[in-house]
Amino acid sequence: MTDAPASPPRTHPESRRRGGLFRRIYLSFVLTVVAFAALVGLAVLTLASPYDAAWVESVDAAVTAREPALTQQLADRPALERELAALADELQLRAVLVDPDGKRLAGDPATRGPRGPRGLKQRQRARLLRGQPMVHRDERGPALSFGLSDPDGQLVAVLSLDTGDGPAPRARLLALALLGLLAALAVGAWPLARSLTRRIAALELGAGRIARGELGHRVPGRPAGDELDRLGDAFNEMAARLEAMLRGQRALLTNVSHELRTPIARMRVLAELLGERVDALPNQDHPGVTRLRRGIAELGEDLLELETLISDLLTSGRLDLAGTKALQRSRVELAPLLTRLAARVDARARCEPQELHAELDLVLVERLLANLLHNARRACPQGQIDLSARVDADQLILSVEDEGPGIAPADRATIFDPFTRLDAARARDHGGVGLGLYLCRQIAQAHGGTITAEDRPGGAQGARLAVRLPLATT
Repeated sequence: MTDAPASPPRTHPESRRRGGLFRRIYLSFVLTVVAFAALVGLAVLTLASPYDAAWVESVDAAVTAREPALTQQLADRPALERELAALADELQLRAVLVDPDGKRLAGDPATRGPRGPRGLKQRQRARLLRGQPMVHRDERGPALSFGLSDPDGQLVAVLSLDTGDGPAPRARLLALALLGLLAALAVGAWPLARSLTRRIAALELGAGRIARGELGHRVPGRPAGDELDRLGDAFNEMAARLEAMLRGQRALLTNVSHELRTPIARMRVLAELLGERVDALPNQDHPGVTRLRRGIAELGEDLLELETLISDLLTSGRLDLAGTKALQRSRVELAPLLTRLAARVDARARCEPQELHAELDLVLVERLLANLLHNARRACPQGQIDLSARVDADQLILSVEDEGPGIAPADRATIFDPFTRLDAARARDHGGVGLGLYLCRQIAQAHGGTITAEDRPGGAQGARLAVRLPLATT
């Protein structure tokens, strides 16, 4: 058994400086929060009302400066319109001038303002007469109003300035701002989340493939990367050690099995010679001679079974170590092969089409079909067995069907594990060591195919084992 290749010493993770993944998570979180706070502040500054006390004083000063002109031009409608338009342009607001009864004198009729005596309370009128501006609201938003009085102190007009577009546009702006903030958070978190999930998914995929026996698979990563890359390196190192260990065990098992073939062959020769000596003894009907003959026959059967086991172990080890390189493909005529193998167990053979041929390893495929046929015959000693070959699309399908008790759905995957036997028909006392179907799976996989256990077509009793191989015809 060969030792696993030495690897450079690895620094314990706790002794390392915090890696790139920690920094990426931390900085991404901090920068996202900072961006979020900046956007919130921008939204507040954008949506906050600019109409503070200083602004009201500036508007009051502008209105006071134009009040004499507006009062003097109440009777001159065009001049009043021009003067009011100049004031609206100066303040960048919409303006309307109405009389105390609410009738419009000049300005934008859509501007919010008092609607006459019924809309203007006595204390509000008194406030306007004192020269104090008044803020009033309706369903569309706030407006700022000023009173214009004559020299006798009578209220002659009310100037209303529209200070905004109302709550509905502001709500829409706020909703758009919130959507923008959420979009910023989503965009900021996407690269980090995508990077993490993609690399974790690669680790998950690698773990699954290695768990399925693909020990040669390695997880991609970057040298001197962050914590996930170092986790991938440790994962690959573990997989390499497992692969080396299993290869060493398989090599040891193969070597031991190979070395056992010679003494077993000598034991079989000695058993045959001993059988010949027993046959030459006088008084063949003596009970002792009968027991001796039966013991020699059982010894020969055990040696044959042991030789079969060793042959299966050698073939399995060769396929494990070499994989597809162990194949020796050649043109195989399937109809004669199926007929010859079926005759050994009194089965029916069917090949469609009759001249079907493919590029296969003849020795291994013959071993696969022979194992399936012998298993089927042990499962149903008296029933019918069918061996067939057909083409489905780009696959060659070889199947063996029997009329035995069948295989439970829960056992259809485990029967292909090494040294697995299900029932009395497949128990060791009735032949077989539980390695045949495992070897069948290895042979199918070496050809790039699969083997499955299924129900017989039409719901008939029994089992069907189907081998599907990529079709490579000549």
